[in-house]
Amino acid sequence: MAALSDYLESGLLHHVFRGQEFPKPENIAVALCSGVPSDASTGISNYANGGTLPEIASGDSAGNDTGYRRYNLGRPDDTAGGQASGDYAWLYAQSDHDAGNGLIKNRNTIIFDVAQQNWGWVSGIAIVDSGQYGTGNMLMYAELENPRIIYQGDSVKFDLTKLQIKFK
Repeated sequence: MAALSDYLESGLLHHVFRGQEFPKPENIAVALCSGVPSDASTGISNYANGGTLPEIASGDSAGNDTGYRRYNLGRPDDTAGGQASGDYAWLYAQSDHDAGNGLIKNRNTIIFDVAQQNWGWVSGIAIVDSGQYGTGNMLMYAELENPRIIYQGDSVKFDLTKLQIKFK
């Protein structure tokens, strides 16, 4: 991820330097965007309700389903197979720590549902704290290195260790 949202930056600063509570996200999900979000973007994608996240639409104006859903990674502290889901979803290698880059990578392949309609241009990604479309807070975002148009029948996938997150 290239950048932290204003929401996460503010929460972390107030937590570390002012002793205010900043709760761990209840959920982590990956959202695809038709543009690159900005620091001020929210996790809400419904512009009519004040949202600013340029997330791919989950339906069209006629009420038809596009097949787009956020990729839900679940609660960071739930257990799956004896591991916390954060540990199950993200790989933190000692070699990355030793190199001083604090990098985590997706431990499993992330495959979004097949597009039931054209999704259009996908050029950004956001990590949000809600798996439900159009809700929550954006935590981080980045521009995709290989943006493309997603047509009906296509699927978006991030291979093992290709979704990498680090703080700069």
